Amino acid sequence: MRQQKGNCRFRLIATLGTEPQVITSTIDLLLQRGVLISSVVVIHTGDNGGPISSAIATLNLEYFQSPYKNQFELGFVSIRGENGEELRDVETYDSSRAAFLEIYKQVRIAKLDGDYVHLSIAGGRKTMSAFGMVTAQLLFDEEDHLWHLYSSGDFLASKRLHPQPHDDVHLIPIPFILWSQISPSLTNIIQEEDPFQAIENIRQLQLNKKIDNARSYILNSLTASERKVTALLVRDGLSDKEIADRLSISPRTVEQHLRSAYIKAANHWELENVNRTQLVSLLNIYYVWEMDNHEK
Repeated sequence: MRQQKGNCRFRLIATLGTEPQVITSTIDLLLQRGVLISSVVVIHTGDNGGPISSAIATLNLEYFQSPYKNQFELGFVSIRGENGEELRDVETYDSSRAAFLEIYKQVRIAKLDGDYVHLSIAGGRKTMSAFGMVTAQLLFDEEDHLWHLYSSGDFLASKRLHPQPHDDVHLIPIPFILWSQISPSLTNIIQEEDPFQAIENIRQLQLNKKIDNARSYILNSLTASERKVTALLVRDGLSDKEIADRLSISPRTVEQHLRSAYIKAANHWELENVNRTQLVSLLNIYYVWEMDNHEK
């Protein structure tokens, strides 16, 4: 069944190492699946006439021959550093950051153009695959796909560009979690040009949600007495006896307040049960936030 949907375009974005068959095989297998690819963007490092340059030259030649001729647009994007220089590898902090920025940029451009994206992370360094995965989590919709390419046997050894029916080569879909599905407020991530800032925005949003959830539990679920006992447990790390001495109540009363707090916490967070350690873990973030804001 053809996957073309109305006027929607399908863009393949693929990372390239030294083997052009990684790109051609992915294109072929997607075409076999009925994906009407409108454009292909190949992301790569540079090597000034080395095997990567040879792979690019091979792909350019294939583009003007059957079965690719006039089927889609083909573009190459090199990973560059802050000064604009073409990077030869992705093995340092700066080069890894540059690779992430470029992969994120190309996917973001495609999504802003309204295209569905097929992202292949089979080529290049493993770090590029990791950044492709994170990019998919940040920017993808349900219609987009993340792929790895598996090949072995004669096809892998032969370096043939196009797999035949008997070849052991397959596209493997990679599952991932869409941040936009976790929270509706994250659907605007695409407006952020910097993936590192996008991740920080998500981290801050999730942190605020945890704080708000803990605050709601403390203020709306606990009695005044339970709040006092819980605060001394979580914030100050006191034992039941120390809490009892601090509040001039019996250890048994402390135990009763905490037992009630555990039950209410389980209900609030929809957990089967909550123990002492779990309660501290759930609430610690709120008391740290409260202390920081009180000091300000």
